[in-house]
Amino acid sequence: MAEACFNRRWAYAVVISLLVFAMLHSYIRIISTIVYTYLYWLNPSLEYVSESHGVEELPVPKLLHQTWVDKNVPERWKKAQESCIKAHPDYTYKLWTDEEGLELIRNEYPWFLDTYEKYPYNIQRVDAVRYFILHKYGGIYIDLDMGCNRELKFLRQANFTAPLTYPVGISNDVMAAVPGNRYLERAIHRLQYWNHWLFIKYIQVMFSTGPMFLTSQYATARRGVKKAVSVIPATLYGKYDFSGDPAFYHLHGSSWHADDAAFIFILDAYKYHLIVFACAFAILGLVLRYRLKKQAGTLPVSALDKMP
Repeated sequence: MAEACFNRRWAYAVVISLLVFAMLHSYIRIISTIVYTYLYWLNPSLEYVSESHGVEELPVPKLLHQTWVDKNVPERWKKAQESCIKAHPDYTYKLWTDEEGLELIRNEYPWFLDTYEKYPYNIQRVDAVRYFILHKYGGIYIDLDMGCNRELKFLRQANFTAPLTYPVGISNDVMAAVPGNRYLERAIHRLQYWNHWLFIKYIQVMFSTGPMFLTSQYATARRGVKKAVSVIPATLYGKYDFSGDPAFYHLHGSSWHADDAAFIFILDAYKYHLIVFACAFAILGLVLRYRLKKQAGTLPVSALDKMP
């Protein structure tokens, strides 16, 4: 009877452990990917685009995309919008509204519609739809709070291009791609897996659809996919490094994130300490798992041996 009671309790413990693991599996995968991304970015392998690069064939089509809620662009961004249109007189320009973006998802990517509509923050839809626009049509995407100092011909050199950003990774405020790009194909099909509550709005947006999502998809991609990606040097991007001749100017309109952004930059200052802590935590988890498995194989026998 004692043996049956012990085995029943052990079975309950195993079932509960499996349920907890199933509930936390997605978070474990996300956290491990984030740690790996930061470790990878300590010494990343990157291909850079250059304005002086003499590429004869430019695979990216002459399309210029921007997005807004409707056709009424705020006055503070109209000059930046006009600067990009004027710098590309022979490009086809498209300002995508929220409704047009929804129609694109509904008609061309219906498998993503449920996730798209259920995002808790609209900025997540704003982020996500730009990936689908470029995947479907190709061309250049640029945020409305960025202006163009000249033609962005250099963005048409590679199959996918995005800028290096601070403090780590690549950004999504300006991108260029050929239709059906392999990296974007990979990214859009992983958006669903990253649609989880991540405690703080800034973290949730950045890692579920924003720049850190793009960065993690690059870090974890195979070598063949990485070859389809190039980056804009910091001096050409001109957002954090002002030592060069930037192709863009920035109005810094990222008003969607609140004070939690400051918290994230504090965390970044201690990112190496956090990585060490995460690795130590993972090792401790493996040790505990090993000891529990060992205990599971020996405890019933030893316990029974001690029973009168």
